Amino acid sequence: MGCSSVRIATMDNSFDLFSTIASGDVRILFLDTETTGSDPATAEVCEVAFLLAEYDGFTFTGKKQVFETLIKPSVPIPPEASAVNQISNRMVADSQKAEDFTEQIGKLSEQADYISAHNLPYDYTILKRQYPSLFSRFDKSTHIDTLRLSRQIWQEIPSHALQALRYRFELDRNIKGEAHRALFDTELVQSLLHFSLKQSSCLDLQNSWKSLVDFIVAPLEVKIFTFGKYRGNLVEDTVASDPDYIRWLLRQKWLSEEHPDLYHTILSKTGAKK
Repeated sequence: MGCSSVRIATMDNSFDLFSTIASGDVRILFLDTETTGSDPATAEVCEVAFLLAEYDGFTFTGKKQVFETLIKPSVPIPPEASAVNQISNRMVADSQKAEDFTEQIGKLSEQADYISAHNLPYDYTILKRQYPSLFSRFDKSTHIDTLRLSRQIWQEIPSHALQALRYRFELDRNIKGEAHRALFDTELVQSLLHFSLKQSSCLDLQNSWKSLVDFIVAPLEVKIFTFGKYRGNLVEDTVASDPDYIRWLLRQKWLSEEHPDLYHTILSKTGAKK
């Protein structure tokens, strides 16, 4: 099947979005942000890429539209961030601010049924803060996080980082560009999703995106504590050796809110009820 694509120039306001899309088709907005820092509560975008793709069930129809641009943040890009994303303050010196691209991004986001990224909560938190009118409508039922999806499918592999998965599964065969740049990583996310949908874990989802989302958010087993006095210890061993601590932990409201996978893991190992 041929692949038709349109790369939208950053200042082009004329969009012809999928004028022949059938009512039963689904549109997914793949995205990636390059930012000024690692804290999503304060980081700002310095580059964004969006790829709006059409699907018939789980089959990509080949129709897509792409938007990418550098953005000048309100704060300087720290050298530590530039070392990761290869974007310097000089590169964005003549770029427009984030709010100047609201219309272009909005014309893509308003067409989407789902959004997808690798570690989506990070990108979504930033985009929802910087573009609240565009991304607030996407609740968790529309989130396709390929990081969590990979953890569901390949639970035993040592790294679920996007670049590690890229080399493990040769996901970049038909992708041009540079790693850690927004468009390259956006296309890599789409490639990872396509590869994931071919795995046996996803074959019984009957081409249902809702079922895929349910599969993604299903509790994962946590094997090692990542916080507290038992940090680095096996959860199973701690459940057996210190039941008083486990009972105390289960009484803490923040456990289920901040560490839902650990909460469900402890419930399953202790036989406790919610």
